[in-house]
Amino acid sequence: MEAAVRWSPHSTGDKQRFLIVDIADSSLTLNEVDTWSRRDLQYHAVSRFNKLPAFGAFAWSPLEESVVALGLSSGNASLIRLREDKQPSENIATFKIKQQRKCNSVAFSTQNWLAVGLDKTRSDVCLNIYDAASEHQEPVRRLCAAELVSSVRFFSSRPHELVASIQRMHIRIYDLRDGYFSGSGGNIQAATRNVNNITIDPLDENYFASGGSSGDPSVTVWDKRWIRQSSSSGSNSGAVFNFSPAVDVPAPTTVWSLRYSGQRRGRLAISSNTGEVRVIDMVEGQTSALHASEYLPTNRYGGSAWHNNRYVSQVRTVEPPWQMQRDTTDGSHRIIAFDWVGQEEAGHEQIMLALRPNREVDVLRVPTTNPLAEVTARQDLSIGFQDGSLIEAKPYAATAKPGAPYEQATGAGGAEDFGPSDYDPEASFTEGMEGAVLTCSRDSPHIGKILASATVQRERCRSGYLFDCHSNMKIVLGHWQLERLWEIINRFREHAADAGMVYKSLDLSYVGVSGLWSENIGNQCRRRLSPSRVKAAEAIHGLNTQRKIPAFAGERTNFEYHRQLCLAACGWKFTAENLEKECQELIDRGLYYQAIVQAVLHDAKHIAFNLLRTLIRSKTIPNIGLGALLASDEINDEQREMCLWMSADTEDPALKALLTFLTTGNWRDVMKTNYLHLGYRVALGLKYLNDTELSGFIQTETARAVRNGDLEGILLTGLGEGAMDLFQTYLTKSNDLQTAVLATAFTNPLYVDDVRWEMWRETYFMQMQSWRAFNERANFTVQHSRLARGHDGSTLVELPPKQVTLRCNHCQGALARDGAAAAAAANGRSNGTPVAGPAANAGTVCPHCGRHTPRCALCQLWLGTPTLVPGPPTKPPTKHTKSTSTSSKHLAPGAEDSTQLLARFLSFCVSCGHGFHAHHAKEWFSKHGMCPVPDCKCMCGLG
Repeated sequence: MEAAVRWSPHSTGDKQRFLIVDIADSSLTLNEVDTWSRRDLQYHAVSRFNKLPAFGAFAWSPLEESVVALGLSSGNASLIRLREDKQPSENIATFKIKQQRKCNSVAFSTQNWLAVGLDKTRSDVCLNIYDAASEHQEPVRRLCAAELVSSVRFFSSRPHELVASIQRMHIRIYDLRDGYFSGSGGNIQAATRNVNNITIDPLDENYFASGGSSGDPSVTVWDKRWIRQSSSSGSNSGAVFNFSPAVDVPAPTTVWSLRYSGQRRGRLAISSNTGEVRVIDMVEGQTSALHASEYLPTNRYGGSAWHNNRYVSQVRTVEPPWQMQRDTTDGSHRIIAFDWVGQEEAGHEQIMLALRPNREVDVLRVPTTNPLAEVTARQDLSIGFQDGSLIEAKPYAATAKPGAPYEQATGAGGAEDFGPSDYDPEASFTEGMEGAVLTCSRDSPHIGKILASATVQRERCRSGYLFDCHSNMKIVLGHWQLERLWEIINRFREHAADAGMVYKSLDLSYVGVSGLWSENIGNQCRRRLSPSRVKAAEAIHGLNTQRKIPAFAGERTNFEYHRQLCLAACGWKFTAENLEKECQELIDRGLYYQAIVQAVLHDAKHIAFNLLRTLIRSKTIPNIGLGALLASDEINDEQREMCLWMSADTEDPALKALLTFLTTGNWRDVMKTNYLHLGYRVALGLKYLNDTELSGFIQTETARAVRNGDLEGILLTGLGEGAMDLFQTYLTKSNDLQTAVLATAFTNPLYVDDVRWEMWRETYFMQMQSWRAFNERANFTVQHSRLARGHDGSTLVELPPKQVTLRCNHCQGALARDGAAAAAAANGRSNGTPVAGPAANAGTVCPHCGRHTPRCALCQLWLGTPTLVPGPPTKPPTKHTKSTSTSSKHLAPGAEDSTQLLARFLSFCVSCGHGFHAHHAKEWFSKHGMCPVPDCKCMCGLG
């Protein structure tokens, strides 16, 4: 240890002081605190003494704040008086020894005695006790002849007792009163290797702790009462706890300091040479330990039972080792010494002073209990203390700005490259691997943002967010990416309806543009309806004919059928009627310029003129001269300049795209921007790029969508295998597991076999369980089993097992009569022919083994026997009323009284196992708490 810091036991509210002992610099500095803050403090030096003799131990007098004892390297002990008001400090006394050797430890008692522990020598004692108040410098007690003393401490409440570590193998307690210290009756000891840094709990001096030697990060806590009992009984142990190791050990570690809190009984702080500070809270229970064997649990693996009521309540690391800290790599800012501050703030934390290698003092705050932050299943955050630390340790995809639609992007965000690109799927995770750490208060908006994700998912689930695409679009209204996702999925679903994407024996349902263009349709085994070898190109050609898609009109190509089917996947309108209908839908949604762009993109200027005229006449949009520009085959330089400044001034991305097209007259320039969403840009590529450029464009956009987790990229990947990688990235960015599961459920496991989807689904099921969305989970299971039906009508989803089953207590067979034999055979319990007869049909015996069901503990009838429930009294019919049949009820048709309903059910106590008719149990336990069976003292009714 190169330095130490000690809080003054004489500090008051107005005068708060601490001492810095610099062993390396051979100096003492007494400081006074000016102001406190959350993490540091301002202070000034009151007194300083430099150029002291080399020393290795010190002790601060508990009686005088100005007196410090030093254990010198020569073995002598000096008393130093630190003077204030710029007066020079001085050496007031020196206690010399005969043979020079290292002084290992010094300690003051409350009666001003000074203990000095020395290295071993054969001809002298190694533990001298001096009276610091006396003028005589001879020891008043001489102990430990030829025995090395590593550490020594006095008990404050019993100043005549001290504890010392002897010969690196014993802890010994001395009674220094006359007649005790010289004999063996006053001295007790225990064997141990942990003999350094002895510290005593000032709130309970029966307990003290000692640490291991160099390289051994062990700490032992002792009870001196146990040491006395062990010594008297002949055993050699008094340890209460043994922590080995007491700190984290990423490297060879040595315990440098042990300090008890002084404010919390049993609280021990430990620091090591790695800069780690750990706090251990030990508790002694108020009740005595149970020694009766019938009350103690047995350990089938052996070992003795725990008979002690002392235990460790919690362990927490206040400062981690410097090797585990993010902001340091060389340990230059680690903690080298610490001490507790003798005051407590706000009742929930205690302050600790931490000394750094540059001799700066910081403040550590130790809470009463471990800081705790838990997020419940209802997305409620509970924080144990004032500050919360939000840690997002997952990697983030390196994207520029994927959240806003139709914005012009540069660099990686744009679409200016039509050639093939090298795609590295790991490149997007190279940044941000360390995660983001943000410390914020309880009312910080960041906490709400973190918790909002699952809260939104829960509300969507309760709103019916499932497999209805139109309903889903309404639920996610305002989230443009999710709206586009469900719009694309709805288009895929409409195309696949009524085998619309099946040609002969090949099913191309939910295949995206990339798969159709490259003829890579994924797992063909799941898409072939028969062993016939129908190629993807043949199926694409046949689907064009089958769906009556007109001939392709656009760039010269060798794959016109591929382009037309891909255009259909993009939502291209092949008839003017459908185009006008979609434009009107866009206008109804307020997307006026997008409707005009849609018409111009389809080369239907007459529709664009009609829309523009209607919108201008109704004063929905201003007249900015678009009609004249659209009517012109060519525009001059003045008109081109006007288009440029109008494009710069407007904020509507569709109008920007239209003006860009009018400026250049080439849709390729529009494709180089992100003014239009991906569906439009892919459609433009299919119309105006040659085959080589189109292949590179689709490859580039597909790789970019997967890398960025862009949900609109489902148009390219489809809902096949590529979509799983896209949703994997999307999950990493957004934590929206709900959407990923619902979207991929359309093809899993019908067309795709990916183990990730099974894990996602089970995790989503657990989320719904935590939301108590039981009905929604059941709806998911039912509707998904309908989606996952093959062409033969059989479902590919394994049906979940029954959640509740009554079983026979003898053979464990199901008591249900329907399918009992099949269930028994499935469970391997079939014993041949099922039991038949009236009892079996009535349900009072097991249909497998014939054993009777238990009797009702109240009515003594076999469980399963119907019981009569008296109804309300009936009035005799009069001449004004009609006579009713015996089967009529007093309730509404189909309704049933709760007592009559309970009469059909059975109930069992899970503790004692006794059974009842449910309505009998309800009636009994409404008045009693104990089981009605004689001699059964189970409190069934209190469970």
